[in-house]
Amino acid sequence: MIEIKEILKKEIPDFIERSNSWNESFLPISKHRIYAHYKNPTCDDNDIVLLLAYLDKELVGYMGIFMDKIVLKNIEHKIGWLSTWWVHPKTKGLGIGREILNTMYQKNNGKIGISQFTPAAKRVYDKSGYFVELKENYGIKGVLRSNLYFVVPTLFPKAIAFVPVLKGLDTFLNIFINLKLSFQKGIIKKGINNIQLEYLNVIDSETMSFINKYNKDHISPKNAEFFEWLKTYNWVLEAPLLEYTENSKYAFSMLDKSFSIYLIKIIEKNNTIGFIVLQKRNDTIKVLFAYYDSDKHSEIISKIIKLHCIELGAQEIICYDPSICKNLFASSIFIYKRKKVKNSIISKAFNQSDFANVTVNFGDGDCSFA
Repeated sequence: MIEIKEILKKEIPDFIERSNSWNESFLPISKHRIYAHYKNPTCDDNDIVLLLAYLDKELVGYMGIFMDKIVLKNIEHKIGWLSTWWVHPKTKGLGIGREILNTMYQKNNGKIGISQFTPAAKRVYDKSGYFVELKENYGIKGVLRSNLYFVVPTLFPKAIAFVPVLKGLDTFLNIFINLKLSFQKGIIKKGINNIQLEYLNVIDSETMSFINKYNKDHISPKNAEFFEWLKTYNWVLEAPLLEYTENSKYAFSMLDKSFSIYLIKIIEKNNTIGFIVLQKRNDTIKVLFAYYDSDKHSEIISKIIKLHCIELGAQEIICYDPSICKNLFASSIFIYKRKKVKNSIISKAFNQSDFANVTVNFGDGDCSFA
């Protein structure tokens, strides 16, 4: 018999303290991730944050949800972005995954969306009949430094045995690549002599006014509380000694060797011209949010992002902001670059099918946290 149990926001402190929550052979969530839900300023006491599926009293699946607000046709709606969905392989064919999805849909009155998913999950979502296409975002993945140790085994799994050799080759190649990047960094800096940066953990009213100026068509206009929460309550914690943790017990993002969120205010001659949110996870930088005048300052904003990539030792950058992507595609700091596509879908319960004039940021939904 399948039993679905709800974990509500108000139940999180008790859930964290119960030892049996953490004694399963796999984890349905991490302590810091569920506590982040507890601190989410958009999440109300009776909102669901996690569904647990039991088969004959054994935990065999789960689904997480991130509560947020969106604006469609000037009307604000509560939405739950599906953030984790896992079912034990031994239950294949029993319909447990579909039962979890149906329950989450019903409990949230159909007001759900998904901001990133695998092709296999997409097939299930399509089959459910619940969703319409929200947005197909086009972006860039730009590679700055050699990462053969990752690329080669990904393309040729049998090459995993040669990872130590590939890492050595990467180290050798990056000696010359870093020299090139150091030279290019000097050239980039020449074009931003009048720029000042302010790294934030608190969003002041002047910064918030600037953000509001450039988020008019965004599906999910963010406020100061969101950015401060994002900075403080990461879903992924930095764990330099990753091999000594229980990271493998959770199927999604829990811990990694490095993880940082940067809230960056960009100032030119005492005037704010941009605000960007960058995520750095290990050697990858993502541009989650970018607020600026694309007609005037896209080149400057792009230069600041490129400098962060060089200075932080990033191997690659992923971005979906159209004007920044155009600049990055034209840049010579990359070894290679390719186009990327990110799809998102939303429930038909919102009664809208045309989202052509809606902006979906890379960081919307749960994408800020993975």
